[in-house]
Amino acid sequence: MLIALVGVTGAGKSFFKNRIVQELGFKNLPIVTTRPKRQGEIAGIDKEFVTDKEFEKMKQDGITQVNFEFLGNHYGYRTEHLQALENQVTEVYYPTIYELKKWVPNLFSIYILPQDINQAKLELQKRNLPEEIFQKRWQEMKEHIQEYNQNLDLQKQFDQLLINDYTRKSYEKIMEIVQNKGNVNERN
Repeated sequence: MLIALVGVTGAGKSFFKNRIVQELGFKNLPIVTTRPKRQGEIAGIDKEFVTDKEFEKMKQDGITQVNFEFLGNHYGYRTEHLQALENQVTEVYYPTIYELKKWVPNLFSIYILPQDINQAKLELQKRNLPEEIFQKRWQEMKEHIQEYNQNLDLQKQFDQLLINDYTRKSYEKIMEIVQNKGNVNERN
């Protein structure tokens, strides 16, 4: 089973992913990326960091799938990890959900929507990004939420919706969802 956490920057994906790994025993499915490593990230655990040249070769050789570009960086998942049978959790960029579902038939997807976009913006500010990158991410967040709210087909791609109010209640709810992942008909 692969749990895919999807949502805007600052919605809590990384926080929830880390709790699912630590408390429920899921393995983290790291994404391969050309993005520079952020402070506190661990290569091979959080993400697999490669050069543009290495990424292009991996892509050409079929080592990565569900490849995409975001804000000038490349991302993809190792084919072998997508086909693994163990319980895994990962963060997913929302437009890739369609292709990811083709590769992982037993995918269970949770869309995390911040109750207050300004709280998500505060979470983004905590990353101390350069101003230009911050502004691009902030603009992308607003566009992403608008796309999700207007695109019914996109909404249908997700098994669960979690409105994150950044309290213990949201944390408990997502843990309950993952523990009961077989009940995909109940939307919250």
